[in-house]
Amino acid sequence: MNAESLTLRELHGPHELSGAEDLQLRVWGGSERDVFPRDALRALEHIGGLVAGAVAGGEVVGLVVGLPTADPHVQHSHLLAVHPDWREAGLARRLKLYQRDWCLARGITRVEWTYDPLRAVNAHFNIHRLGATADTYLDDFYGEMGGINAGMPSDRLVAVWTLGGPPPARPEAPATLPAVNAPEDGQFLSVPPGAEAVRLHIPADLGALLTARPARAVQWRTQTRQAFHALLGAGYRVTDFVAGEAPAYVLSR
Repeated sequence: MNAESLTLRELHGPHELSGAEDLQLRVWGGSERDVFPRDALRALEHIGGLVAGAVAGGEVVGLVVGLPTADPHVQHSHLLAVHPDWREAGLARRLKLYQRDWCLARGITRVEWTYDPLRAVNAHFNIHRLGATADTYLDDFYGEMGGINAGMPSDRLVAVWTLGGPPPARPEAPATLPAVNAPEDGQFLSVPPGAEAVRLHIPADLGALLTARPARAVQWRTQTRQAFHALLGAGYRVTDFVAGEAPAYVLSR
């Protein structure tokens, strides 16, 4: 699959918006009550929100949804979904770049969104590849959820993506920074006094951990929640993410 072969555009009409519903269920599971419904998508595009994606063979295979906020220069990015058959093809990045260009054409200079801080693939994409930062942690933001999110408190980080500006400053040699938690189980240790940057580990594959050892997954949530609150409260913010066997956020101040 080559994402460059797809045309990204705004989605319109009942068929495409129903396809956007179907894609959400395919990606996240759960029930119809867990998706952003077709009628709401239609209302959103009518009032000037972003409802865009990619269609292949009549099927919606990529979706990005952005909501207006009280600040006309800020958009809340509510959804980014890619069909499983199109993952690893660069479609997620193309969707975000489409969103960036769409926003800049309308005077929107910042995009914010929430995501599960324990999902390493998303963290690497949001923080390392796109260059978003984060300094806000939300406990159990959505309450109980279904699908791939079932069985865990729905904690979220707020990613902040500044459009058209310089990338955030990042420490050199991030893998050598002191860690504030154990890479094996996430146990919060301490914030090293005087450290200008630290690492905060997360599990390599939260989905697999939830299936095999759900209690351990919840432990990771509890421990990293404590660590995030301690670090953000001490003036740190997320500036990078290191992938690999022991993935970790980099937080700087």
